[in-house]
Amino acid sequence: MNDAEKTLIHISHLHPLNLVASPEPRPVCHACHIQCGVECYGCTKCRYFLHITCATAKKELNHPAHPEHTLTFELTPPYPSGKFSCNTCGIEGTKFCFSCKECNYNLHLDCSGLPHSVNSHSHSHPLVLTYKNPFLSDTVGICDLCENYVDPCKWFYLCRNCDFWSHIGCLPEAIEALLPDMPIQPVMQRPRPQGGPQLGNAATNMDNLQMQQLLSTQAQMQSLMAVNAQLQAQQLMSAQASMGQSLMFTNANLHSMWRPNYDSIKDSI
Repeated sequence: MNDAEKTLIHISHLHPLNLVASPEPRPVCHACHIQCGVECYGCTKCRYFLHITCATAKKELNHPAHPEHTLTFELTPPYPSGKFSCNTCGIEGTKFCFSCKECNYNLHLDCSGLPHSVNSHSHSHPLVLTYKNPFLSDTVGICDLCENYVDPCKWFYLCRNCDFWSHIGCLPEAIEALLPDMPIQPVMQRPRPQGGPQLGNAATNMDNLQMQQLLSTQAQMQSLMAVNAQLQAQQLMSAQASMGQSLMFTNANLHSMWRPNYDSIKDSI
């Protein structure tokens, strides 16, 4: 690294940021609120620090999870609330992000850099980063590493052939590849808003109780749908039977009306 790379002029701060050894206690990155690693960019006078990865983020990002539009780097969320919900992990953010304001699609800086696939000692095949549920919409996965539920509406790693699911935070290999200048443990424990959802063992944004309630609701809906289908079938059969009786009655009435006339005409011939 040359001298020019050791000083950074960043739009988020008035003073130049220098590449420094992180002071003790380790500061928190202003961009993502996660503890800095061994080195970081910082203004020691203002106690303003950024991870190397966060400080050098691109101004625009074309991400396969949102191919419709380019994501724009934002210093603050571009919404009146000043907050955003990350489409990767579901955790609320108030600082740097990649955002598509038109679609309200947002990513934390670190979440945006997750590797597309990971070779893990936990599974014999590569695990692919999955952005949405590739199975039926009501399919719920279970993390094979921590055995907690996986929210299929958020990103996760998957071996589809083996039906092997994993939370992002349960794969140290993914975190190490994501941001090598961050300690692994704090990445798995991103600060969460007061009153926010309680996460699972690592990085799922729906706890077991919520998921059990979801499964219970799905089961109840399926049961109601089955009962409704049975009632509809019974009503259809009843309607068909009523129509049959009505047709028989109508035919009998018509017969009684034309038969006497037919007999009298026949007798007169």
